[in-house]
Amino acid sequence: MATPSTIADALDVAARNPKVASTDKGRVESHDIKSLMEALQHESAQTAAAKNHLGLRFVRLEAPGGG
Repeated sequence: MATPSTIADALDVAARNPKVASTDKGRVESHDIKSLMEALQHESAQTAAAKNHLGLRFVRLEAPGGG
């Protein structure tokens, strides 16, 4: 299985797989969904803050035929 490239991909993989898997070779436990959600929110906030308009957009409105 390929490793997820983003936190959103990791969240998707974690949601689809069981939390704990045991075999005769060992035991595997996945990341907590809550911590993945917090990391996803942090990544989204960092992406939004990196944009130069910071979520604001100014537009001049002109009525047609207003002269």
